[in-house]
Amino acid sequence: MEWDAKKYNTTHDFIFKYGAGLLELLPKEPKKVLDIGCGTGELTNQIAELGHEVTGIDQSINMINQAKESYPQLNVLQEDILNPSKRIGLYDSVFSNAVFHWIPDQELLLKNIAEHLKVNGQLLCEFGAVGNVQAIREAFGHELNMLGIVVEEPFCFTSVKDYRVLLLKHHFEIVEILEYDRPTPLKGGRSGLREWMEQFYAGELNELSKEEKETAFRNMERDLAPKLWKEDHWEADYRRLRIHALKK
Repeated sequence: MEWDAKKYNTTHDFIFKYGAGLLELLPKEPKKVLDIGCGTGELTNQIAELGHEVTGIDQSINMINQAKESYPQLNVLQEDILNPSKRIGLYDSVFSNAVFHWIPDQELLLKNIAEHLKVNGQLLCEFGAVGNVQAIREAFGHELNMLGIVVEEPFCFTSVKDYRVLLLKHHFEIVEILEYDRPTPLKGGRSGLREWMEQFYAGELNELSKEEKETAFRNMERDLAPKLWKEDHWEADYRRLRIHALKK
């Protein structure tokens, strides 16, 4: 999936704004930091402003180009953490916000992170936990099923229990790992749910005709309103997994 970098910075800016809390867990003294899935560079820039030597990587060329335009002083690279080039060296800290749930191979992800972390280097990340946007996903899955389309879940949402096993397997010492609910207001008023869907389920929606997409949106808004409509906006049922671990 290719991202709309402009819309990410405006309609979906809650992604990096909520991730700012992770910055508090970074070391106070300057360190070498790798930001995985840096997007348009907002959090990468904040890491740099804290005095760290930061490299941001992202698969999306749209995101990297936007990051370079907004923050020309940053070192940002188009890279895939599952297949990193030799440009990616060793780091004191690996930071990542709202990225890991897009990566199907969590084993390879943690293996590669461990290879690019110094001994006692820290992993700080937050991403979707099991049950994340469950109501929205179920409603959309129902609409696709009604159209005879097999639902292929694009996300990898996991639990504390399962991720603890993965971290220990890849020789990480767990400082903190927790799941929590984070109801998230969506911008755009009545159209907010549609705009969220058009970003995060773009591939699936592209398979629908204009009429099918409109019907799916209408039915979802009807079915989800009792739970997720909050007077003047939609509130997505986000759940997050936060991890602070050290490579041993």
